[in-house]
Parts: sequence; C-alpha cells; structure tokens
Amino acid sequence: MRRTVLPASLVLVPLLAAAGPTVAAADAPGDGPAPTVTATATASPTPITVGARVGGYGFRRPGAVGDHGHVAWDDCRMNGVGVFARRPVGRLFAEAGADLYFAESFPMPPPDAEDEMDRMSGLVTVAIGADLVRTRRVVGYVQLGTGVELTRVAMTMTDGTVARDQRVLPLGFVGVGGEVRLGARTALGASLRTHVMGHFDHGADAHLHGGAALTADTAADGDLAVSPEIAAQGQFYVSYRL
Repeated sequence: MRRTVLPASLVLVPLLAAAGPTVAAADAPGDGPAPTVTATATASPTPITVGARVGGYGFRRPGAVGDHGHVAWDDCRMNGVGVFARRPVGRLFAEAGADLYFAESFPMPPPDAEDEMDRMSGLVTVAIGADLVRTRRVVGYVQLGTGVELTRVAMTMTDGTVARDQRVLPLGFVGVGGEVRLGARTALGASLRTHVMGHFDHGADAHLHGGAALTADTAADGDLAVSPEIAAQGQFYVSYRL
C-alpha cells in the first residue's frame, strides 16, 4: 500500500503547489487525509469616479418673459467650472464637488447698465443620488444635495457709486442627469439642477440690509440685502472611474 501512496504523493504535491498560495500543505504520506485546496477571495475596493465640469446658472426674474414667451432665468447669470468625486453607497451614490462661478451673461444677452453686477462665488456641495436607468452605455439619475456658497459681490449703480458685500450662504438643490459611457471607465454627461440659494437685490429693488435705500451716501461699502431665490443650472462633464 505504501508503495502506491508514495509515488502518487510525489506527483500530486508539486502539481498542487504550482497552483498558487491558496493550496493547503499536505500531511505526511499515509498519516492523514489527502491534500485540500482552499480558495481565498480578495475583496475589490469600492470604485471612485472623478470628473471635471463646466456650466452656468441664472436666477428666476419674476415678471420678465423671455424671447420664447417663458419666464426668464437670466438674472445674475453665472458661468463656471468645477471638479467632483462620486462613490457608490449601496444602491445609491454619494457625490462631493467644488465649483468656482463668476458673473457672465454669455450665452445670454448682456444685462442693462442699471442692473450691472460683478459676482464671484465658490460652491462646495455634497449630494446623494440614485440611478433610474442603467444600461451598458447609458445611465440616468436623480440627485438631492446641499452645500455652502462663499460669494463676493460688487454692484455699480447708475450714479457711479459701488455697493460691495461678501457672504457665506447655504444652498440646496434637486437635479436630474444622464451620461453616455465611452468605454469601461470614461463617460460624458450632463445635468440640470434647480437651486435655492442667496440672491442679492439689485437694480430698482436694491437696498441695504435693514431697509435703507442705495444712495450715493450709503452705497460705498453697504451690507446688501440678500434673500433666497430659485436658480436654474445646467452642467456638462467628463468623468473617469479609478
């Protein structure tokens, strides 16, 4: 019997050892059970997607109607760029982003001189989202988010005086988006968001915090009044899964 076990062991042990580190060591020939193979699974890390985006937003202008007969969203038009990162959280995904926006009318017509405003804002946001549509090439999703806006404003009045202010303001948004996958890791996408964020009164409605009117005596370094308003934002982005 030992003559049979010994040659077999000399053949099987080198073959099993060559299969990799997952093979358990064999007992001495004839002293125990045959060698066993144990599989070890390595947990893959949760993939992180990073991306860059460009976009713009504008506040709703109550009472104004655009060229197509719809309510105008061209008040305090802002354009900007940003970066973001996403990570799956169960069936959902989390997103964190940072964007820098500045006052720019493009692609809308330039504002009237009496409404001239220079504004620069940094937006830091977090959001949770869920995929509504997912195929091999196309993804559609919804998002709900919040964040803060660090903003600085300078407003030139018709009499030449300038009102300035800077604030840290809260914001919130809901949005929908979609993307087309160009490969295993790269995608092009677009999103449409509706924000609730701070809007500085300007033009005929401009006034200082506390109700004082903007005049030549008070506008130099005034504490401008700000109130929550709805803004529509569109973005285009490219992303890459690490």
